[in-house]
Amino acid sequence: MGFFHPTAWAGAVHRIHLPTLEVLGGLMLLTQGIEQSRILPKLGRHLLDRVHSERSLARWLTWASIILSTFLTNDIALFVVVPLTLALRQLAPVSWRRLIIFEALGVNVGSLLSPIGNPQNIYLWQLSHLSFPGFIEMMAPWGLVLLAGLALLVELGSSRRPIVLHLEDHTITVLRGLFWISLGLYLPFLGLVETGHSTWALALALGLGIFRPLLLRFLDWGLLVTFTLFFIDVGFLSSFFNPHQLPGLGQGKSHIILFLWGILLSQVMSNVPATLFMALETDSLKSLAYGVNAGGFGLFVGSMANLIALRMARDRQIWREFHVLSFPFLLFAVVTGILFL
Repeated sequence: MGFFHPTAWAGAVHRIHLPTLEVLGGLMLLTQGIEQSRILPKLGRHLLDRVHSERSLARWLTWASIILSTFLTNDIALFVVVPLTLALRQLAPVSWRRLIIFEALGVNVGSLLSPIGNPQNIYLWQLSHLSFPGFIEMMAPWGLVLLAGLALLVELGSSRRPIVLHLEDHTITVLRGLFWISLGLYLPFLGLVETGHSTWALALALGLGIFRPLLLRFLDWGLLVTFTLFFIDVGFLSSFFNPHQLPGLGQGKSHIILFLWGILLSQVMSNVPATLFMALETDSLKSLAYGVNAGGFGLFVGSMANLIALRMARDRQIWREFHVLSFPFLLFAVVTGILFL
């Protein structure tokens, strides 16, 4: 009956992290501005002029996702590569679902290598007091193996089929003003977020929405609602369970058990909340970092980046196809992670 208790509801609602929703909403608005400017089909055409098969396109987009996520965080990287991939559908009959799945896996792999690649790494880096190179050194041996595994998956999971264009440049009219305004707002937006002013960052993005109301009309409000409900669910779970109740957790316990708990909890509540839930109950941040980053694979809920990529695709079939590839990669991450602990 605890679900109906007012205290449980109050605690769950209190767990809604408004800065995260503000940043997500602002990024969605700016990305929508770039999409509606119609620049992405133009950029996609230039890209397709340089790659000649779906496999080479998959390589290019996956590595772009990996590199961007290392410096810009996994979520922001997806707001760059997924809209570009969706625009490619207008240009050629490519396997766009598979490309987006590779991109989602790519940002999760690339971001784990860097202390600023994803929210859980940022938190653990600050908690560990490691230097920037020191954190990379901790994650790199395992991360490089995952990179090799992902590269192999891209080779095996993509086709050599040549890309045949079916749209000419003259059919694309770019709204250059909207593009440059949307692009120009990214830097001040990220600067405000970095300095802790996410509300002002959202206000900046909303100004673009007022300038062009169609951005607000086509915004994926369902994604924002999903994230809000996600925080509430995590709040309920945290109010009923304590890390001390999990067998094998605590100071001086098995690193492998901690690693596996990090994965399991990430599959239930996503890896960022799992990190916050467990971080103060262990003396092995390496095991926890490996666990929660591995937990980003498998179920879509394992990483917020997965949810963003799949929701942006707005396609039912991609959810099933994502898990067909993501679960084997989770198994690969578990086996290799244990070897490198």
